[in-house]
Amino acid sequence: MLGRQLDTGITNFDDAFYAQKAKEIYESGNLWIVTLGGIPDFANPPLPFWMMALSYKIFGVSSFAATFFSALFGTGIVVLTFRIADHLYKDSWISFAAPLILIFPGIYIDSARRAMVDIPLAFFVTLALFAFLKAKNHKPWYLLFGLSTAGAILSKSVLGIFPFAIAFFYLVLSRQWKEIINPFLVIGTLLGLGLGSTWHLINWLEFKQEFSSTHFGVFIFNRGFGEIENTFYFLGYAKDFLRNYWPWLPFALIGLFQFAKRGFIEKDENSLFLFLWPTVVFAIMSTSENHTLRYVIMIFPALSIVMAKTFSDWLDAAWKERMIAGLVGIACLTTLFVNATPVQVKVTLGNSSKEVRNLASIINLNIPENTKIGNFKLSHWNPKHSMLFYSDRDLEPPITDKEELLKQSQSNPKKMWLTGTAEFKSLSSQTPGSFYLIQANSKYSFFTSFTNRDSVKYDFSEMKIPHVK
Repeated sequence: MLGRQLDTGITNFDDAFYAQKAKEIYESGNLWIVTLGGIPDFANPPLPFWMMALSYKIFGVSSFAATFFSALFGTGIVVLTFRIADHLYKDSWISFAAPLILIFPGIYIDSARRAMVDIPLAFFVTLALFAFLKAKNHKPWYLLFGLSTAGAILSKSVLGIFPFAIAFFYLVLSRQWKEIINPFLVIGTLLGLGLGSTWHLINWLEFKQEFSSTHFGVFIFNRGFGEIENTFYFLGYAKDFLRNYWPWLPFALIGLFQFAKRGFIEKDENSLFLFLWPTVVFAIMSTSENHTLRYVIMIFPALSIVMAKTFSDWLDAAWKERMIAGLVGIACLTTLFVNATPVQVKVTLGNSSKEVRNLASIINLNIPENTKIGNFKLSHWNPKHSMLFYSDRDLEPPITDKEELLKQSQSNPKKMWLTGTAEFKSLSSQTPGSFYLIQANSKYSFFTSFTNRDSVKYDFSEMKIPHVK
């Protein structure tokens, strides 16, 4: 999960976006008000950022620290998948096969190697549902069920409520009416909702309508259920699975069909539970227009157990041993591939934000704190997030007019700018003697006015290099 993390960096979208929020929590010590560039940001609850901030404190601010807890939670989901399969079936082959199926295809490993909030959400959802299953025989487990759901809510807001939804449908469809009013379940539910909503309540008390309209209005309702342009938008996740969930997709569909039959017709409670876990999430998430497969990684553990059980029913002992040997072999080869080769495939094995990291130290050295970098003809958002994370300096909104650049450069000659390298070469040929190149690489050029060239600093003797590893 952590191989090559010190070498590859993190991407501008969305890893640096989250890693920077955690960095600002770490530097400010304010646990409840999430900021981005010093401005309150209401998009995400803070629990994953607390974990990143703790990692920064242990390891220092780095790409490795930003991804450490995501990798840890990703490993935890693998362990929980084993524990859930073992709890339900008491079959060592199913218990061992299910987590091996989980980690392939590579989208799961890739997500667990990123500084994002989807794996923490999936971990707390999986832990909550494991606790729910354990509560059947020992009711105090409902308290962990509620606490884990609180962790899920504090990881990704309303998406964290899925353990409650899955448990509710399961208890209703299995006609366990008395269990719905079990005191431990009631207390666990209240704990989950109460603790999970603390960030929402604190920010509402601090910012009132601004928080409500931004978090619930813009980020949840408008982004998820805004203006629908595609009539078949609800098929988005189906298309993602068709593209990315091979070779498992046909086996998952067959397994779900069999589990539905066992759950509803044969009244098998384990089958009903494992059928509802992915289908409830998939059905509800499909109603939104914003579809990204990593948003539903929380259903992968259930799908893996469904397939492991399905294969177990189909295969004899010899074929079971061959399948396990094959999966273990692939896992070992993947470990060697990630840790012992330079090959760049998948998002997290590619060299991300390399050009930004190359310029970050000199930008930090030359631009005073709380001063923004001028932006000439770059986009509004890229490389804004990675630049802020690696250099501690923010980009201004872009300007695209050369005359406006000349005007601003004359009125404020000490201002420093970032642009594309090809754009700077064109600018230099059109306005010779106007601008001084501080440093450039194949993608970006950092420059200032020619009259400001003598104030440019190149002495790094008092500065840690690189600024963020």
